[in-house]
Amino acid sequence: MNFAYKILGTGSYLPGPSVENERFSEFLDTSDEWISTRTGISRRHLSQGEPTWKMGLHAATAAVEAAGIDAREIGLIIVSTLTPDYTTPILSCILQKELGAVNAFCFDVNEACTGFIQCFDIAMRYLMTSDIRHVLIVSAESLSKLVDYSDRRSCVLFGDGAGAVVLSRDLKSENTPYEAFFGADGELGGAIVGEAFPPARHPFMPEDMPVELTRFDHPSGRHIAMQGQEVYRFATTKMPFSVEKVLARANLSVDQIDRIIPHQANDRILQSAAKRLGIPSEKMVSHLRDMGNTSSASIPICLDQEVRAGRIKRGEKLIFAGFGGGLTYGALLCEY
Repeated sequence: MNFAYKILGTGSYLPGPSVENERFSEFLDTSDEWISTRTGISRRHLSQGEPTWKMGLHAATAAVEAAGIDAREIGLIIVSTLTPDYTTPILSCILQKELGAVNAFCFDVNEACTGFIQCFDIAMRYLMTSDIRHVLIVSAESLSKLVDYSDRRSCVLFGDGAGAVVLSRDLKSENTPYEAFFGADGELGGAIVGEAFPPARHPFMPEDMPVELTRFDHPSGRHIAMQGQEVYRFATTKMPFSVEKVLARANLSVDQIDRIIPHQANDRILQSAAKRLGIPSEKMVSHLRDMGNTSSASIPICLDQEVRAGRIKRGEKLIFAGFGGGLTYGALLCEY
């Protein structure tokens, strides 16, 4: 898939002051050493009451300003989130209103941690096959809504935040390389579970009608529960597999890639993937230490931080790779 496109602008937002590992020892049997040695995380940012849409707006505003366009030029807004503030209106429509992007149509995607790269691929296909010039992609997550803070295995992993990208058709350049690969394994869906709504109880149900059991044995309700070892095996296999698939489709070697920006889940997963791919760990971008796992927002947050620090430059070849609930996985190759 080759045509002329450009990542025109990036933005990100992390809420509130960072929460250090030691803060968890105030109410859990844990420590900074226990958390950092097992996850690579030292701190994370948690919403201090800010809704998901407002964090997304901060990131989106920064991306649109960096792109140097008027919000009215945006033809499509795609939002990735598993933690919206409302069932309706969808988050992308809220952002459309707040940004003044009156000419954009909107939709949300929930693919958990794989969401950003899936949105990026959808945006590319709209740019290729329609008259849309600019697409705004926003990934915004308030995982603190879903975390069980009595579960020391999982609550230390997650943070809140948002990242955004303006992806545009480039009318001046030659074709720009792009490849993507995605997959899913619903057999492992129970490895990461959080409920959405309780079973219905309405006036038209007989009082003695039993409520059907949920699909998964999940006593934690809306709180996320993970089978850590199952997720680890899945991630350390599927993330490098996805990268290799994309490289094969692009007819490139991993040595020809400037940076890989993976979903920020666990440092052991990132190190294992780097080893399997045969790349130095410094080529695998990680901000995990300072922000934890922000689900679909992790890749665009890292991208924005790298771009604004000058570590990613125009013309560099990047790979984004993710995995998440479903279970889903994928990777894409693009040029900055």
